[in-house]
Amino acid sequence: MTYLRSLFLAVLFSPTGLAFADEQGFLNRFTGDWSGSGAVRRNAESPVFNARCTVAGDHAANRMSIGGVCRGAIIVSRDISANVRYNAATGRYTGTYVGARAGPAAISGKRNGDRVNFTMVWPKPVNGSTRARMTIVNDGKGLLRIRVVSQPDPKGPTTTLSDLTFRKN
Repeated sequence: MTYLRSLFLAVLFSPTGLAFADEQGFLNRFTGDWSGSGAVRRNAESPVFNARCTVAGDHAANRMSIGGVCRGAIIVSRDISANVRYNAATGRYTGTYVGARAGPAAISGKRNGDRVNFTMVWPKPVNGSTRARMTIVNDGKGLLRIRVVSQPDPKGPTTTLSDLTFRKN
């Protein structure tokens, strides 16, 4: 028993173990029910409209998922979700995001503080490109923000496709 406890403490307090514990603490923040609203648009030319959303979050070792529905004036309702897994060996988050008609986007990124910055790859063009950026921020105090920004031309302007802010219920 002493050997197992020593092994557990050695892993927990090793640099990799501390990183895992820190990442797991971040992933745990997503559990629960959330409600919020924000600006959404289909593409750069479409008008911005307000959407109201409810989502539920869950976590497990090295993973987090959040999913629900948004309702607004232009769209009756749209399912949204993010399912990500943390890889301790690479320090990266990877997974999928659902929120556009194009289908699930592959996402990959790194965490910096309360924020994970993702690169997104859609299966079909959204706003003229199959690439976008998504930021998920969770401050650990009941505030969650998901923002998707598109830039079809690397030298051109950016378009915010969605900017949703949630509060934990």
